[in-house]
Amino acid sequence: MAIPIILGAAILAAGAFGVKKGFDAKRDFDEADKTNEDGKDIVYKADHALSYSHDKANDALESLGRIKFEIYKFKIIPFVDLFNKIKHIEFHGDRINRSLDNPMDQKEFQSIEELALRMKDITVGGIASLGAGGLTGLAAYGSVGLLASTAGGTAIGTLSGVAATNATLAWLGGGSLAAGGFGMAGGALVLGGLVAGPALAVGGMMLASKAEAAKEDALSNLMEAKVYAEKIALAKSATDAMRAHILELTNTLVALDRIFSPLLEGLQSLIEHSRKDFSGMVDYETFSKEDQKGVMMSFAAAKTIKNVLEVQIFDERGVITEASKAIIANTTLEIDR
Repeated sequence: MAIPIILGAAILAAGAFGVKKGFDAKRDFDEADKTNEDGKDIVYKADHALSYSHDKANDALESLGRIKFEIYKFKIIPFVDLFNKIKHIEFHGDRINRSLDNPMDQKEFQSIEELALRMKDITVGGIASLGAGGLTGLAAYGSVGLLASTAGGTAIGTLSGVAATNATLAWLGGGSLAAGGFGMAGGALVLGGLVAGPALAVGGMMLASKAEAAKEDALSNLMEAKVYAEKIALAKSATDAMRAHILELTNTLVALDRIFSPLLEGLQSLIEHSRKDFSGMVDYETFSKEDQKGVMMSFAAAKTIKNVLEVQIFDERGVITEASKAIIANTTLEIDR
């Protein structure tokens, strides 16, 4: 008669153990859900921060593209047209030119003239004809890169692919990081298959076993999320640095334009009020020394602004070029003098 009582006690004990394990399982599932939510939150915040940083940098690049377009159209092209109306300029023999810190020569004017010719057809259609992709391409590569990107009949507006991946910051979430197999979407995929709580199984031990596995998987996902967030933080830091460089280049260009604009206006006024020959040319040799100096200073400013306009900001990897860094430093010194 004792055996049934012992078996009954054992069954009660087993049932109590199963209930406890069931409570333990629920707690583990709750912890797993909380851990998974924490991981999702980490990824969301990292993605949002990088996306915001990228958008700000891209806006800065488009703004630079607009400024460049305006300078090409309203400053560089008119300067070349005006300068071509002046005859008898002897660059090497001109005393005023030789007295400048950075004397001009014929080849330098030809390079500015070639730039103006490249940009004339583009600027005729207005800034709207470029589209956002064209603006970023113009900002990142200058006229040569912009036109090269359209070789073979590719529309300028489709530059968004080049500008958004390489130039528009190489992106480090869709660019460099993706190349390493961990793009911005990588973390979402890692955490997209978060362990769901298994259906209630027969017996508390089985349930507890699966709950423990869910808890461990959730902790693994959380670690993946933290690693992902660290990589995204590095990407954001690099993107912020790129935006800072773009803004610095923009400020340099704006400062140069403030210097160049009155010189261009003076050149236009000089040519308008000078005596012209039968072909509409004016004679440099008839200018006063002050006016000759103004001509040379306008040329020097055009050369400097052309170099800033045409510098390539990013290389094929989306990294800031040394030439771009150097031109900001050198131009800032010229502006300060």
